[in-house]
Amino acid sequence: MDDFTNYKGLIESLENDYFFYSHNLKGKYLYISPSVENILGYSVEEARKGVVKYLTDSDANKAVLELLQKSATGEQQKTFELELYTKSGEIKTIEITESPVFDIHGKVISVEGVAHDITDRKNQERIIRQQNEELIRKEEELRNHLNQLSESNKNIDKLKQELEDRSNLLLHIINEIPEKIFLKDENGKFIIANTPVAANYGMKPEELIGKSDFDLYPDHLAEQKYKREQEIIKSGTEHSYLEGSFDKEDGLIVNTRIKPFKLDELHTGILGIQVDITQVRKKELELQELNSKLTLQTDELNNTLKNLQETQSQLVHSEKMRALGDLIAGIAHEINTPIGAVNASVSNISASLDASMQNLYKLFTSLTKKELMIFLRIMNLMEKSKPALNSKEKRQYKKEIQRKFEVAGFKEVPVICELILYLNLYDDTDEVIRMLNVNDPVFILQSIRNIYSVRKNTENIKLAVDKASKLVFALKKFAHKDITEKKEQANLIENIETVLILHHNQLKQGIEVIKDYDEVPLINCYPDELMQVWTNLISNAIHAMDYHGNLTIAVRNLQKKVKVSISDIGHGIPDEIKQRIFEPFFTTKKSGEGTGIGLDIVKRILDKHNATMELESEIGVGTSFHITLPVN
Repeated sequence: MDDFTNYKGLIESLENDYFFYSHNLKGKYLYISPSVENILGYSVEEARKGVVKYLTDSDANKAVLELLQKSATGEQQKTFELELYTKSGEIKTIEITESPVFDIHGKVISVEGVAHDITDRKNQERIIRQQNEELIRKEEELRNHLNQLSESNKNIDKLKQELEDRSNLLLHIINEIPEKIFLKDENGKFIIANTPVAANYGMKPEELIGKSDFDLYPDHLAEQKYKREQEIIKSGTEHSYLEGSFDKEDGLIVNTRIKPFKLDELHTGILGIQVDITQVRKKELELQELNSKLTLQTDELNNTLKNLQETQSQLVHSEKMRALGDLIAGIAHEINTPIGAVNASVSNISASLDASMQNLYKLFTSLTKKELMIFLRIMNLMEKSKPALNSKEKRQYKKEIQRKFEVAGFKEVPVICELILYLNLYDDTDEVIRMLNVNDPVFILQSIRNIYSVRKNTENIKLAVDKASKLVFALKKFAHKDITEKKEQANLIENIETVLILHHNQLKQGIEVIKDYDEVPLINCYPDELMQVWTNLISNAIHAMDYHGNLTIAVRNLQKKVKVSISDIGHGIPDEIKQRIFEPFFTTKKSGEGTGIGLDIVKRILDKHNATMELESEIGVGTSFHITLPVN
């Protein structure tokens, strides 16, 4: 213990964060320095009973206990860290260094130890560790934040590119539109101008931007335009006016519409659309000309009817007049129908033009990029040639189209169905559904309908006028009286078709005409008289079927002869009167319905043509007349 005695004073003179102890190999304390009370709060006597019993339950202490049990033999110097409860309940970290003590024979007889209070150091280490962990966390957060900023910058760049692409696409679309579209600021300077607008001034769109009317027109004209635009901005209402004339050098007529346009919260500019309506005006003039021609044709019809009335003295022509009298009500109806179609189509064109002009603002200022692309794609779909549907087909397609739009979750399905059928897009329903995933599909379809309606109604006008002209022409041919008594080359099928045109109103009530025509040569004949033959036979067939049934007309090429067969599925002719039907004034019709001279006239005309006629008839089955005419 000499060493212990020598160092005892030194150890006990150290600061209060150290205390010295020694114990034998059985763990009994031989000595504990008084400074233990300053560190742990226990007196020397309390400490000598065993410091280990004040250990906390930490995992670190459990591991140290195992080492302490091994070091009790004093095999070698070891250093440990322990967490001990002070007498006041505070936890302190104590670093212990133990060394063996040997006797003169080298045998371990005891263990000496120095305990050092390292609580403050551990706290500092823990604080530093926490600070390091916090720094690492902050660094990670900063890194993540920088990554997010980097991604945001990428997204911003992407959005900028998308906006630029969209802007370029919109400008491209606007430049492709034939109508002139421009946007000015409150000072009258161009902000947007498409190619047609710029071309009007001999410039490119980018050259026109920033210029005003004062740069383009004489001062007095520019002042007028500027004042008008300022009044529109102030009033908040749009203005429409026409410019141009067919008499001018360019011969153009332009409809200009300008309206206030909100640029931002503080500024309002002017949006303008100029539409070339030259062709529309030309169509209107053409329509007026067609109406005039129709009036002249009607006058000609009246004159023709007058001539027919003046020639009733002749028997053949008298019968012809009788047949014409039977047809006249239907002919009048057939003429009124295309006239009504013309009037309706003119109204539709006017309404469609107004609707199209009103929708152009919304079409080119409110639609998104996606909606504009859809508008153009659906317009392209309509370029496909598709037949118009009849009522039965429309009902069949409408059910299927409505079901598909309902399944797709669309609103206003009935309106959409009608628009799809009107635009003849019934075979493209699935493709249209995929494209119409937009906020207002009805607006897009209605805008297309207004544009399409102009063309469709113009075609309807032409068809109606052609129909009326064809009817008047057929009537003129039928009413014509041949006074030359000379044969001429005629197309037999056209001859028959003229009669069918005149009977159209009667046939459409419930008779289906079945045509079976060979290609036949022109024949040498009296065309007007042959029309009388077909008129009598077709009229008799219609009456025999009570206006319902099948009327079959066959024309056969027999080389040097042509055979015409007219068959009905009427009540048939009894055998006992078959020979009498060709007698003058013999008739089976009620009084006032027939003269009985029709078939007699037919027979006389055929005799004049060296033609033959055969009769086939069966009660309840029908009747057929077979006429064979020589080609020359």
